[in-house]
Amino acid sequence: MNETPDLDATIDEFKTKAAQVKAELAAITGTGTAANGTIIATVDSAGHLRELKLPRDTARLGNQLAPLILQATAQAENDARRQSAAALRILTSDDRVVAGLKTIRETLSTPDPQPQQQRPMTEEEIQAADDAYFERMNRSGWNQ
Repeated sequence: MNETPDLDATIDEFKTKAAQVKAELAAITGTGTAANGTIIATVDSAGHLRELKLPRDTARLGNQLAPLILQATAQAENDARRQSAAALRILTSDDRVVAGLKTIRETLSTPDPQPQQQRPMTEEEIQAADDAYFERMNRSGWNQ
């Protein structure tokens, strides 16, 4: 019994899944509304605004128009994000993909450098820094 996976078959499987995800993402449109449904925003799977429908009497909304458009757009982005996550689940639920992504993250990540603890400046250091600042300003001019 051969326990080594067929690499070509695995690659073909991932290509098929990736093509399916790509097609699903391309078809996603997120929709959001505001002002009792009179403002309708539509975004694509990346959250880019693709359509905005406003009521004929937008003038009545006055200063509320911009916040209402933002509200509808935010709802549309959330809708698209939810749909995109569902479309990606075919890949993100595969343990092999999860393990591969984890390995890539670990390989490419750089450890955060430890911030150096700053000690409070001594009175002499404060005075020296002040003197250096005023000397620099006196040489280069105060009106820059």
